[in-house]
Amino acid sequence: MSKNYMYNMCNRLKIILLILFILPLLNGCRIDESSYELTNYKGKSVNTFEKKTKTELVEESNGVYKLEGALQLIAPKGDITSIMVLDGGKNYKIFGVEIGMDKTEAENKIKEFYGVETNKTLESDKNSVTYTYKNTDSELYISYDIDTHKVTGMSYYYFKPDKQQVTEDTTAGELIALIGDIRVYYNEVMVYLKSAQETYETEYGKDVWNVDIFGDGKTFGEHIKDEVIKQITQIKIIRDKAEQLGIALTEEEMADAVSYAAEHFAGLSDADIDRYLVSRELLEQVYSENLLAEKVFETLTIDVDTNVSDYESRQITVQHILIYGTEPDDEGNRKPLSFEEREKAYQKAVSLLERARSGEDFYSLAEANSEDEVIEYTFGRGTGPEEFSDTFEQAAFNLKTGEISDIITTDYGWHIIYCVTDFNEDATTEVKEKIIEDRRTKLFAELYEQWFADYDVVINSEVWDAISLGD
Repeated sequence: MSKNYMYNMCNRLKIILLILFILPLLNGCRIDESSYELTNYKGKSVNTFEKKTKTELVEESNGVYKLEGALQLIAPKGDITSIMVLDGGKNYKIFGVEIGMDKTEAENKIKEFYGVETNKTLESDKNSVTYTYKNTDSELYISYDIDTHKVTGMSYYYFKPDKQQVTEDTTAGELIALIGDIRVYYNEVMVYLKSAQETYETEYGKDVWNVDIFGDGKTFGEHIKDEVIKQITQIKIIRDKAEQLGIALTEEEMADAVSYAAEHFAGLSDADIDRYLVSRELLEQVYSENLLAEKVFETLTIDVDTNVSDYESRQITVQHILIYGTEPDDEGNRKPLSFEEREKAYQKAVSLLERARSGEDFYSLAEANSEDEVIEYTFGRGTGPEEFSDTFEQAAFNLKTGEISDIITTDYGWHIIYCVTDFNEDATTEVKEKIIEDRRTKLFAELYEQWFADYDVVINSEVWDAISLGD
């Protein structure tokens, strides 16, 4: 396994820290997340719909909104309970189905969420047949042209759910952990574990779990299990504290959790449901707790200091030409070239500097002559290319936009640096946002550390140790 692979793996694991709230995906399907997937807006406000779809609806009567020739929405109390797609709404989808889609393709998409239709109605005056689909919280009607078998219209009715309540269906299997007096069972743990498993196997393959990534005698799978139990502990403690602080999900946010859970549960195989004892109620609980944890984080860190100086965040962009004056030995350390080779290399650098200062396009010159694969770097103070030492960074920060450096010597050889911009505004803004987010994360970590001290965490080691990723 290469050093780069190991490095990337280590960095990826570090991502699973205090404020990473993984929403469980398992192997479930996803509805298109674009602004035109209308099921994303069930239970949400008309204002939210208009903002995200960049449309302006017209209220024709109390609670009835229209986009001429394309859509009709019913929102009697401001929240959407009904969506109708008309013949002119060809950019809009319901469960991935859109106007003009072939009947066979549409049925395959609908089956993921509803199964087969419950009723068919012939509408001869419209030369169409309407199929009805139902479940416990919604109804869907799709009309097809009799001759072309294309979708001509869709109507979706959503029964607004009550706030999610934990039921017996959310607890199944062995008791895995006690977090204070909060019980965590096998089925909930497996939601998180299977989500992590899918994420890492997609990127690194199924053989990653038994690899000792960090050289500490523990497999990667064991490390991930440790992080998952930490994450679940965080979610439960934050949920508990949210109740004490009076922070709760809105009805719209709860509707999101219910919707996400329904979508993913519909995509699970019967084998996964049976093996891991997963229910839709459990997924609703997991999603709602993750959304609540995110809301607690946002609420308690909203007043963090957002003042970040340009000096602290300033990013520059430079291009450079590197001519090697050293070469790696068998152990990877760099050693000087012979005197003759070094002199030849240095004179090449001198010649290139003259050409650059005479007005030749620097990027083209670098592309044709530089011995570094990377030509352009963007960085701030203390974050320059590590391999080139501080000398490179200092020289770069001494340049103004459009200036070219003298020949700069590092352990690699000789560099010629061209300053593309001494203030990269977009990159600087990104760094400022990251600094603020880091402050928020640090603040919340300190709060969580105080909360954690109030909870005893007991793991059922016999059961927990028997669970392995990659099975």
